[in-house]
Amino acid sequence: MVFIILKYNQTNSFYFFVKLPTKMVDPDRIEIITEQVKAYIATNIEILKLEAADRISGVISGLISNLLIAAIGFLFLFFISLWAGFYISELSGDTYTGFAIVAGIYLIPGLIIYIGKKRLLTDPIRNKIITNIFKNNES
Repeated sequence: MVFIILKYNQTNSFYFFVKLPTKMVDPDRIEIITEQVKAYIATNIEILKLEAADRISGVISGLISNLLIAAIGFLFLFFISLWAGFYISELSGDTYTGFAIVAGIYLIPGLIIYIGKKRLLTDPIRNKIITNIFKNNES
């Protein structure tokens, strides 16, 4: 029976100890087994690195694309708000009234989001990030 003891130190090195019964000591066989175990572990480490890089790049690319969409949406909303402020100002005849009404329109959803920010923003965003990190590689 062959016992292989694997130890890991702080310099990112693996040490192998092969423990064989005394009557089965064959130096060539020990070398072959040790090299195969080293190759197996190196391959698994490389696979883990590639999977981590894939997941991290997926999360970052999703974040960047969502930020780009949010920036475009913000610009659209900003210019529509300016238009609405000037339009309502023209209808009311007072510049301040139009922009105050637009600000009041934004105050309502702002308060709703502030009151329920954990349930409406924090938890769904956190869950989406965790889902993207730990998603299966089926997609």
